[in-house]
Amino acid sequence: MAWIPTDHFPAPDSTGAATRPAWLRPAVLRPVAIVLAVCVVLFALAALLVSNNKAGALIGHPEKLRPGCTWDSSGNYVQNCKVWSPSNNRWVIVQIRASNTSTQGVYLLDGMRARDDRSAWTTDVQAAKVYDGKSDTTLVMPVGGASSFYTDWNGGAGAANTPIKQETFLTSELPDYLNREFGVAKSGNAIVGLSMSAGPAVTLAEKHPEQFKVVQAMSGYYQTNNPLGALGVFATQTMVSNYTNGILNMWGAPGSAQWQQNDASQNLAKLKENGQVLIVSSGNAFLSPSEMRKLKPADQISAILLEALSAVSTILFQLQAAQAGVSVITIPNYGGHDWENWNRALQAGKTNVIDAMKAAPPVTNKTMVLNAARIASAPSSSESSSAASTTSSSSSSSAAPSASSSSSSAAASSSSTSPSSSDASVSTTPSAAPAPSNTSAPASAAASTPVCASVDPSATVAANTSAVPTCAPVN
Repeated sequence: MAWIPTDHFPAPDSTGAATRPAWLRPAVLRPVAIVLAVCVVLFALAALLVSNNKAGALIGHPEKLRPGCTWDSSGNYVQNCKVWSPSNNRWVIVQIRASNTSTQGVYLLDGMRARDDRSAWTTDVQAAKVYDGKSDTTLVMPVGGASSFYTDWNGGAGAANTPIKQETFLTSELPDYLNREFGVAKSGNAIVGLSMSAGPAVTLAEKHPEQFKVVQAMSGYYQTNNPLGALGVFATQTMVSNYTNGILNMWGAPGSAQWQQNDASQNLAKLKENGQVLIVSSGNAFLSPSEMRKLKPADQISAILLEALSAVSTILFQLQAAQAGVSVITIPNYGGHDWENWNRALQAGKTNVIDAMKAAPPVTNKTMVLNAARIASAPSSSESSSAASTTSSSSSSSAAPSASSSSSSAAASSSSTSPSSSDASVSTTPSAAPAPSNTSAPASAAASTPVCASVDPSATVAANTSAVPTCAPVN
């Protein structure tokens, strides 16, 4: 047995019982126990707060794959994420490219023939290359939505009576997911739509100004609350998705209050009231040489006719926006109703979108008319940028179908064709809020309330890039 020094044992007191060391006495133990308990509670609370603040910890980091997501074959750090939608009672695939450091995002909606497995923004247009890492914004590309008009339907769609609650998903369920997993703020974002989704993109911005600060609409059809517009909705839904009941199950009978609420052109005043920025563009229905090479004869006819209708609707939409006093930026463009057209528009409008999202305070009640630029058909990687002019006089600008761009003024005059064009600008209405740095000029005749904006005359936008592998018309 080992020998133990006697001083390791407490000495007996007067009664013969061993006395406790000073640090074991209740007067000392009680305060120590209280301090330890408080520390444990504080540590637990801190751990809980950290676990519930994943969004802050995951802002940016495009290289980090989020839980439940997979890398997309298109590369560029695009992730395929499944987001549960209670309103639609199904998982929705959303393709996402995280920003580097920003909390802002750009939502990109698909067209009438949207696929169920991936967004055309990752195939027909490499949006993650256009909005590259230097753009420092999260790209959000929801998959699906064919013939849905990105709205909440009153009833089911098609023979399967499928529930469609796109607005609820895009403005409530998806923002919660993005905030939690990617650190995307629920306010101050941008939304982009084309063809079928152009008008709905504007409507979503009108209804949810806190979420979408800027909206870009390409080749859209904006006047739907009329017999001709309702007929177009019925025809496209029937031909593309066989939704013969969509004309009634979506917003009720045509002409109802819901049809008016979802008509982008009849609610433009809301954009002005909330200081939002509207960016619009359409082609001129003249196909470029590269479009002619890529499209089959039947698709060429479709691309020409659909874009001609869109151009008319866009000019009328610009007039309506000018009358409402909305901040409008018009991106000159050319070509048919296809992804090559929309690739150019996405590139040309990128700086405007980013500037508008960053602007503080937002642009309010300002009509911008700047120099219109020629858009060359030769490939080029230059970005569009210019500053708004403060005083000038109106004049006309011309555009060649395949080498330059066409835009419209508030007077609804159209561009004339010519190999070379002279650019002009018109004075703008003063405003206390700063305008986006990119602006541009109208096509011909001046008006009392001119409206449009675009790109630098010296800059060019690529007409044919590797980012456009296909050129199939999309409604």
